[in-house]
Amino acid sequence: MIAEFLWTGAVDWKIRLLVLALAGQMILTIWLYGKMSKARMSAGREGKITAETYRVVGAEPPELAIYTRAVANQFELPVMFYAVVIAGLAIGTSSWITVVLAFAFVALRFVHAQEMVSENKVMTRRKKFLYSVRVFIVLLVEFVFSAMVFI
Repeated sequence: MIAEFLWTGAVDWKIRLLVLALAGQMILTIWLYGKMSKARMSAGREGKITAETYRVVGAEPPELAIYTRAVANQFELPVMFYAVVIAGLAIGTSSWITVVLAFAFVALRFVHAQEMVSENKVMTRRKKFLYSVRVFIVLLVEFVFSAMVFI
């Protein structure tokens, strides 16, 4: 049965792939930290900022604040993503649907972050963000459904 396979088939591969999806989200966060650090170091060398700039939140120039915001974004919706995926793994209800949704979520977060630290067109970025929110909502619904049916 295909429906049964979604939850019981190749469990070891589902776990491996979900770990990769979690690592992908973490790599995105690290990549953004790197971009933020590089931009700050460059601005420091150019004399645009000093150590004093970071004594007060919100004192950095807008061209640097975007990197700070991009990093902060990784500790908002993605935190719930981590929780749902890890909870699904912990209680053994992750399905192949979870795997597909997890990779879709991470891919959309990469696309959103790339928009934010490049062209940063707010309405374009918002659309990309909303796609990741929709995928997360489906992931959450799938988690709750799986927990109710398969525990």
